[in-house]
Amino acid sequence: MHPQRRFGVMAIGAAAAAALALAGCSAPGGSSETASDSASTSDQITAPVTADQVAGLGDTTLSVWADQGEQDFMEALIPAYEAKYPNVTVDIQYKSFNDLMATVLNAMNSSDAPDVTQGNQGWATDGALVSAGLLRPLDDVAAAYDYESAAGDSITQLQWSSDGAQFGTGSIYGMSPDNQMVGIFYNKTKLAALGLDVPRTLADLDAALKAAKAAGETPLVLGNSDKASAMQALSLIQGALTPAADTRAWITGAEGATFDVPSNGEAIDHLAGWVADGLVSPGYDGTSPDDAAAAFAGGEGVFFIGGNWYAGTIADGSQFGFTAGLKDGDYASSGSFGLPWHVSAKSDATIAALAFVGMVNSADTASTLASVNRVPIHAVDAGQPGSIFPDLLTASAEQLDNGGPLYWYDWATDTMFDTFTSGLQSVLAGQSSSSELLKQIQDDWTTFHTK
Repeated sequence: MHPQRRFGVMAIGAAAAAALALAGCSAPGGSSETASDSASTSDQITAPVTADQVAGLGDTTLSVWADQGEQDFMEALIPAYEAKYPNVTVDIQYKSFNDLMATVLNAMNSSDAPDVTQGNQGWATDGALVSAGLLRPLDDVAAAYDYESAAGDSITQLQWSSDGAQFGTGSIYGMSPDNQMVGIFYNKTKLAALGLDVPRTLADLDAALKAAKAAGETPLVLGNSDKASAMQALSLIQGALTPAADTRAWITGAEGATFDVPSNGEAIDHLAGWVADGLVSPGYDGTSPDDAAAAFAGGEGVFFIGGNWYAGTIADGSQFGFTAGLKDGDYASSGSFGLPWHVSAKSDATIAALAFVGMVNSADTASTLASVNRVPIHAVDAGQPGSIFPDLLTASAEQLDNGGPLYWYDWATDTMFDTFTSGLQSVLAGQSSSSELLKQIQDDWTTFHTK
């Protein structure tokens, strides 16, 4: 499975200050209205871009920046794009996630900006790009390629007001073709030996963890050296207890939203209870999530909570399964679409750029995405029997059709990753309380949104 990023603000680090500084200025020679005004009438599309429309550019090189995890997908897609639009040559640069996030803002603000780039949902990257007027709105592309119907209510993660001040509403500024979500991997053989069904509620999961411990098994394998995995595991519980819409409103900065509610305290205490009761693998804070996933795939433990991107490691569908979040919360858990694709507001090859982003996110390309073990938001065939991939498709559809993803807690502010994860580590170690953590989290949120 594609190991995409999913805790983006952590990787920004020193770039956060530059991001916020850039958000306060306009593109060179422009104004804060550049993004909303950048698409001329001739640029607007009402149907998928044709070869004749792109041919009007003459011989063109399309500059593209992408996360290095996109390489397999791009190696399949770019030849198809260049065959359909033969006057265009795609010049793609692959960057590590950290490098992409650290450089994309300045690159898009330069005189040599890429025509197309990936960004990252949330305030630190996409919010800054929109605020600075560096992105072309993509509402027409989303409509022309039937993207909005596939994305459903989760489209809000790609929407911004034209000034970048409001997240989760307004125009679409990015499009992403795949769904990434935290769910429950389970060992089918061990569940059967325990006489248990796949847990679908929090009570089911509690009972299964306790039964696994009583049988001498490691109930839940966890690796939290990245500090993010415990936060993601929490999302399974928090998503079962707090309405997903409330969490998304808080993450996107809705006025008056708060994380400091009793159900979230209950969720934190619940996860701390699993640790205190010995239901989580020992030494989890010193174990990497990759090592934990490998240990689980090698037969350790009964459950592993993690993103669907770990299915590259936990791949054997005859031995393992994957399910969405818990039914209590309509299968909500941390998750979002992959890194969104953007079109530069300054591109001189806009129609070719729209064709590229449209193709990446079209239903016709979903099978190509699935062929490299990515989970498309468009419907595709289940794929090879015997792999875990059909479970990923089912779980994705189940979540998107019900409560939807929670997004990622660290999107909420430019410092939330450290606030949330460090505080959660302290609670799980018995060094602080859930009420203290909730206050720290909400204080961070309030400070950010009153700047």
